[in-house]
Amino acid sequence: MNYSRQRESILNYLMNTTEHPTAERIHQDLKTEIPNLSLATVYRNLGQLVSSGSVIRLSTGDKTDHYDADLSEHQHFICSECDSVTDLFFKLPKEILDSNIGKNCETDTYRLYVYGVCEKCKKSKK
Repeated sequence: MNYSRQRESILNYLMNTTEHPTAERIHQDLKTEIPNLSLATVYRNLGQLVSSGSVIRLSTGDKTDHYDADLSEHQHFICSECDSVTDLFFKLPKEILDSNIGKNCETDTYRLYVYGVCEKCKKSKK
């Protein structure tokens, strides 16, 4: 992958946040740093970062992809009210995964999305 100042800025942005922003959010936040940055450039560079394994694309069900530069083994909680994405750090034992997958398959990794209502949205409902 060739060096690109825009790609480096996008990767640094993702590595320095615990949020899981959309391409639109990344574009909006980086426009002040890189005024000529287009949304198409953000999408193209995110695609390259995903292809290279530097970033994870999260398709959470809200019809908008979110991005995560934390490559550690972890899961995600998605709020069904505000679409926020939060990291969860737990691991299911391999035996549980394998016993629920079937006899002809063996697991080596998994990605789990847990859906519900976040604490902030729960408080705002009260």
